[in-house]
Amino acid sequence: MRALLLVLILALASCSDRTAAPVIPAALDIGTNRDVFIGTTRGVNDAGEYGIGRSTSLNLLQATVSLPPGRALGTVSDGQERPKLDRDFVIAGLDRYPSDQSFRAALEADIRSQPAGQREVTLFVHGFNNSFSDSAFRLAQLVDDLEIPGTHVAYSWPSRGNPLGYEYDRDSALFARDGLADLLRLIRSAGQPDIVLVAHSMGSALVMETLRQLEIAEPGWTGRNINAVILLSPDINVDVFRSQFSRIQTAPDPFVVMVSRKDAILRVSSRLRGERSQLGNIENADSVADLPITVVDVTAFTDRKSGNHFVAGGSPALIQLLRRSSDLDREFLRGRPGTVLTIPGARRIRAPVRVTDNTIIPGESR
Repeated sequence: MRALLLVLILALASCSDRTAAPVIPAALDIGTNRDVFIGTTRGVNDAGEYGIGRSTSLNLLQATVSLPPGRALGTVSDGQERPKLDRDFVIAGLDRYPSDQSFRAALEADIRSQPAGQREVTLFVHGFNNSFSDSAFRLAQLVDDLEIPGTHVAYSWPSRGNPLGYEYDRDSALFARDGLADLLRLIRSAGQPDIVLVAHSMGSALVMETLRQLEIAEPGWTGRNINAVILLSPDINVDVFRSQFSRIQTAPDPFVVMVSRKDAILRVSSRLRGERSQLGNIENADSVADLPITVVDVTAFTDRKSGNHFVAGGSPALIQLLRRSSDLDREFLRGRPGTVLTIPGARRIRAPVRVTDNTIIPGESR
């Protein structure tokens, strides 16, 4: 228990309230710019920014995120209310769409501007303890580091953006289901693009609840409209996940779950619930082996400097593996036994990554 509390204290000490989201146009000339569409169910606060309040309306925007020059692979630096333009991620521009129709037109134009074969939409759903700007920054970082093609959309649900706001966030994730369902339908209506749905931590629980809700209303919706699902460190009880998944008539292929046995944040989440683990830090894939999903164990890419709660976006070695999603063979993601994917340039890994019984097992770390 002392070790558990120490982990919790360290996790809280490494975080702070990050609700500020200043827009600084001067950053456009400093770093690399990435455009991100945003759907949010956050309310506007007294400062005119999207804060922690819950809005029943889905607000639609487009942000230009400036990534600082010389940034290390896998890093995000948030200067909060006083960012340094040469060091921090900054919202350099923010446009609000007055209607669903105007958002759809802009989204469809962006999709059509992409090269043939890359006209897909990656929708990212953030996790616990995220501000409005956090979701845009993280998606911009993933797009830049992983060289994700296509059009990029973030769903910013009303997290408190505070490490002490776990219960508030859990309620907000439930509140945000309708907004995510509306955003998914809106994206799909913009020229029927391929949709890759990516979620992190508590955002994975939100995604699964939303897909369950859509399936109850219209059986088969997920399989007809979502091309791939990737859950990163999902903060979901395994039994709950199985119940949610059972509602999906036809699962997207691939459906990937990335886990780490050294995820300190999920270890705390599990202990607070009196459970051995959450889905994102299961010891093995036995409990979900009968489901048509691929479990990717990224424990070999963890380190001692972080809580290992976002390994897919923070490990330089793993980023090299995942870079350019178009290069990842679908047979690999589907978990076909015997498929091998080597990691070019990743010196930490001695052996190739192999797929066995729907579990991807990395080679030994040096």
